Amino acid sequence: MEEKIKFPLFSGHLSLDLVNTEVVRNGARIDLLTSADDLIQWIDTLIKKGYLSQQQISGNVKEWALEALPLMRNIRSSLRKAYEDFADGKEPDDEWIKNLEAQIKKAPFTYQLKENQLIARPVGRSEDALIAVLAYDALTLYAENKLSNMHHCANPDCVLLFMDTRGRRKWCSMKIFGNREKVTRYQKRKNVLD
Repeated sequence: MEEKIKFPLFSGHLSLDLVNTEVVRNGARIDLLTSADDLIQWIDTLIKKGYLSQQQISGNVKEWALEALPLMRNIRSSLRKAYEDFADGKEPDDEWIKNLEAQIKKAPFTYQLKENQLIARPVGRSEDALIAVLAYDALTLYAENKLSNMHHCANPDCVLLFMDTRGRRKWCSMKIFGNREKVTRYQKRKNVLD
């Protein structure tokens, strides 16, 4: 039986969720999208969580996932660079925006009303359609000025990014790193009292 990958931090923003398919485990950077099966599993997880609609991807994913993999890595690399720049307080260059617009032109959108929800459906090759959805998500975040809320995890060994609209969050996951920090502070206080 094939092992299921646990993808981290689903933000509800496809482009950020793609960037966060690179993680650090035991001090080494790990790519969670190394095979067509990994990509199929990631897409399936996004659909199950409701972040991606089945109508937004065309054809049988198993038939085009292998061809989409290098395209996914390319856009992930571009998005990671830009999102890390935003986390560092920098704006991306105009080429980044032009590149995303070019990706959308390869699979422009039509719209479909389904269950009282308007769904943007890219039209084009299946692999280009997925890239267009990711590019559209990134441009939407940019246009709505949401990328200014991008942050690096406070754990220096973590490469995950997150958006914080309240300005109080430090870690990508309070469950993982926040609890570790609390335990460390508690142990320091306890040692001082002993």
